[in-house]
Amino acid sequence: MKKLPFYLQIIAFCLLIFIWDYIFMNFRSLPVSVPVRLGWDEKPSFFVPRILIWLFAAVASFIYLLNFYLTKIINSLFLKMPKNNKKKTRKAERTLSVFQLIVMLLLTVITYESVSIGLGENDALSPINNYLIVVLFLGVITMVAYSVRIAKRTGSQNLTH
Repeated sequence: MKKLPFYLQIIAFCLLIFIWDYIFMNFRSLPVSVPVRLGWDEKPSFFVPRILIWLFAAVASFIYLLNFYLTKIINSLFLKMPKNNKKKTRKAERTLSVFQLIVMLLLTVITYESVSIGLGENDALSPINNYLIVVLFLGVITMVAYSVRIAKRTGSQNLTH
């Protein structure tokens, strides 16, 4: 269990490399315009020039680096967690690594499916995106509930530091 955050970081980094590689390998095959926004019916509703597909890779890189920074510096001002959880750095690092993996998986699936829709391989997104978003929201709700439970147990009025 000690090495779990490290392995999750490696998996998230591999997903980031996959995003860059998949865009790089398929960029020349993409049509002039590619979908970047998909409606509620999971069909493409907004198209942009294909050069903007690199924005997916840039956003994924930014999010990866931000999460990597937060997992290494638990006492950062950008990270709002219960004081008790920040004191247990392994638990906080594990929690952040799991969230990072879920977010990177979501970005990888969105990038993969946007490029495949642009190439004409698929007509719409698969439902896996919806499942990943639900898992992410459930994780956030669980973390908030856990924070409230810790605050009640210690009698602390201040949930975050």
